[in-house]
Amino acid sequence: MGRDGWIGLGLLAFSGWLYSGVGEIPANPLVPIGPSFYPRFLLLLIIILSLSLILQSLLVYGRGKKTEKIAFDLWLKNYQPTLLSFFIFGLYVLLLPKLGFLLSTTLFVAALQWLLGEPLWRRLPGSALLGVGTSLIAYLAFELYLRVLLPRGSWLQ
Repeated sequence: MGRDGWIGLGLLAFSGWLYSGVGEIPANPLVPIGPSFYPRFLLLLIIILSLSLILQSLLVYGRGKKTEKIAFDLWLKNYQPTLLSFFIFGLYVLLLPKLGFLLSTTLFVAALQWLLGEPLWRRLPGSALLGVGTSLIAYLAFELYLRVLLPRGSWLQ
């Protein structure tokens, strides 16, 4: 079994463990679906995808496909957008309590949009506009329509 198969096996075990704990979510008898419906649905989807990843890995490994050694610089070049996305998301999580939802989401979306494309300075206004629009639409939908309290930001109060 290749690397993908082992990742699928790990995801399968983790999802199975989480699925076994979903039943402990307290349910309201007045709500027909209950709060555990959506997590169960997502975990079943992850379990099915993990099984397909394991099966695909076993089929490829069974054909005798050999994995190639990839140099670190080539690996870094291939995964640079992914690593950059994780870094920006980590900054977003760290700044969300400090800056609040509106400002940190605007910065997050604008930075991700600008850096994952070709980072040209002429693209920066469009990325900033997309960040402002995304955070405003999310704010209107969650804060005003659904009445979900979003983080205000400790630095801005």
